[in-house]
Amino acid sequence: MLAGIFGWRFDWPEFVLGMLFGILVAYGAHRLLPALLSAGTWAQGRAKRAGEGFTASAKDRYREELIRRVQTLHLARAILTLDDLAVPPRVLAPPPEADPLRTDPLPEGSLAVLPNLPDVSVLSGVYRAPSLSLAEALADGVHFMLTGDFGTGKSTALAYLALHAAKRDAEAGLGAEMLPVLIHAGDLRLDRHSRDPLDLVIDAAELTVSTGLAARLGSYLKGHAKQGRLLLLLDGLDEVTESEIVPVAAWLKTLLAAYPGNRIVAAGPARGYDGLVEAGLAPVPLAPWTEHEHRLFLARWGAAWQNYVLPSLPKNRIGEMDPALITGWLLGSIRTLTPLEATLRVWAAYAGDARGGMTADCIEAYLARFLSPDERQVTEIVGMTWIKERTGCLPERVLPRGTPVGDLAEAGFLARRFGARVSFVHPALGAYVAARGFVQGQLPDPSLLEGWPPAETCTHWIAALGDATAEAERHLRAPEDPLSQHLLLCGKWLKDAPAKAAWRPYVLRGLATTLNDVQRPYGLRLRMVHVLVVSREPTVAILFRRLLGSEAPSSRILGALGLGGLRDEETVELLTQMVEHDSELLCRQAACLALAAIGTQPALESLGHALLKGDEGVRLAAGEALACHPDEGYNMLKDALELDNMLTRRAAVFGLGRVPEPWAFEQLEKVQVDDGQWVVRGAASEAVERLKNPPWGLRAPTRDFSEVAWLVAYAAREGLGVAPGRPALEMTRRVLSNGTPEERLAALEAMAWSGSDEFNLEIAGSLRSDVAHVRDAAFEALWRLRAASAELPASVIAASA
Repeated sequence: MLAGIFGWRFDWPEFVLGMLFGILVAYGAHRLLPALLSAGTWAQGRAKRAGEGFTASAKDRYREELIRRVQTLHLARAILTLDDLAVPPRVLAPPPEADPLRTDPLPEGSLAVLPNLPDVSVLSGVYRAPSLSLAEALADGVHFMLTGDFGTGKSTALAYLALHAAKRDAEAGLGAEMLPVLIHAGDLRLDRHSRDPLDLVIDAAELTVSTGLAARLGSYLKGHAKQGRLLLLLDGLDEVTESEIVPVAAWLKTLLAAYPGNRIVAAGPARGYDGLVEAGLAPVPLAPWTEHEHRLFLARWGAAWQNYVLPSLPKNRIGEMDPALITGWLLGSIRTLTPLEATLRVWAAYAGDARGGMTADCIEAYLARFLSPDERQVTEIVGMTWIKERTGCLPERVLPRGTPVGDLAEAGFLARRFGARVSFVHPALGAYVAARGFVQGQLPDPSLLEGWPPAETCTHWIAALGDATAEAERHLRAPEDPLSQHLLLCGKWLKDAPAKAAWRPYVLRGLATTLNDVQRPYGLRLRMVHVLVVSREPTVAILFRRLLGSEAPSSRILGALGLGGLRDEETVELLTQMVEHDSELLCRQAACLALAAIGTQPALESLGHALLKGDEGVRLAAGEALACHPDEGYNMLKDALELDNMLTRRAAVFGLGRVPEPWAFEQLEKVQVDDGQWVVRGAASEAVERLKNPPWGLRAPTRDFSEVAWLVAYAAREGLGVAPGRPALEMTRRVLSNGTPEERLAALEAMAWSGSDEFNLEIAGSLRSDVAHVRDAAFEALWRLRAASAELPASVIAASA
């Protein structure tokens, strides 16, 4: 034993025992380390799997709840689901971009005589104008806003896209790879001060899901948004006023900047969307139903009625009628109706409670199915209050005490919104009941009936249900503007107004005068044709026939398109002569389209003769026109593929390229391989490629003119550069004054999307151009600028006079 070292005694036994114990502990730790690491890995993996299971559970539950919800977001929700009835929605293809540097040719076709218009589209449905599916629209990488009047199916289109995206269906295109979030603009808490703009989406989405899911939804949506995998579907922008749109536009701009890579599809108005284009939304008109879509809807309704509704009806009800008989009876009467109007008409026919042949009669039948007389009266009061308050969502505190909001919500008329507010589930019906209430009581101040889609729709029904003479006189006496907005607004009333309304002759005279003036822009005159076709005025056919004898080719084209829209059987011989003898190819093409739209046996025989004997341009027009006729037209195109004449087969190929049926695509694939003539094979290859990759597409509005390729090329030719900001605007102004016709057209188009008042006077001055194409482009540019705001400046009206 050692002792006394530095006053400390060293104990050998304790030292040895301590060493042995340390060795044993180290040995045990060494042997247990793999087991400890394995246990840690197991615990970490278990926690990860638990988290993934939690996320997957929320994900599946969210999609399931969304699917259940959107199945009820349509007019016939009380008896059928959206899957039972949905017709795949489409958007009208925008016109080709004006680009002076373009080297590839524009798509050819007979539909050049009928450009798609952003505010009226009846004839686009009659003649099956070029359109895109929602999947094709999403593929263009553009945020867009579906536009159109109430009842055209914008909200249903969003529900359709949400449904198929939630199912991860290919029908949703890129949307199948994203998480759909369908919210209403009325549920946005725009007064909330949050650093994260996504919080408004989360708050609105939480109102649409169950309580248990709402608590987990925020982190779930943020995760997808950060990855650029969120598909925001924003409904209700056509219900809010222009002043209410401004903060929405500002929020959208912030949202897109904070979360790039996500996609937005909204439903909005055709006019009055100030700020939304600047925020990044491209307005795109929803395509009207063609005869193909009408037939598809009738077939689906008939099958669903037989399977789900008929078994619950008494044996003596009309539900026992053969759906084929009802379809044949309805097909002609719903030709130019909107999806909402067609649904009301078909439902009344099957239910046997139709009160007449007008849309108002079908609405009355619909209301009677769900509302008692007392509830009907309350609904009218709510509608009138909505119009008077001029707000997208109505605070419940302004409603009469005792208003059964819960009952009306359960009946499908009202929807509860954030902040103790309500809105109409179907604004078109809300405007109707408001008009019914106003007609039975006292009309509101005229200032409340304009500048807002619900108010303008209400005015439409006031004209149909009561006496709108004073309102019509006010519009017709307003200072004339270059867009003729007041006249067109009154013209749209004709569709549902009484035949003996005192104001009808004055409106019809104004429409006819504008249509006959060949110095007016073609787009304006075409709008008059759209309105007149649905006016239910017998003398309109006489007007269109007179246009066929005009010396101006544009008048003959418009006359033919109008007669086809009316399905005027008495003019088949005149149109046949036009196909055979008119000196202008565009006129002959318009006549072919009209014959197909009329669709009688003599009309189709004339088209068959043109397909067999006409020159190449007429054969092509006849082939494409036959694609508008699902019965005999389709069969004639199939038969034409078997003929010896190469030009006839080539024309039939382009016609089949417009047939929206799988068998047509299969035929084209077969022809591109088997036909003996390379010209026909080449045409089939072109048609197949056009179906796979449509030559038209959506494009984002141009904001920075200094990045426009053709403008940079023009400046370089002039020995100049293009700097951002005002220098680029001045260069565009210079192009309009000194550029080639193609460059001037491109400049006008760029000015239209600028969203600025900078070019108002230049555009208005171009309306007086001697060049018809420049005049037409100036009109559309001015319309586009006007669409974003309420009124044209007085200086613009004076400059265009």
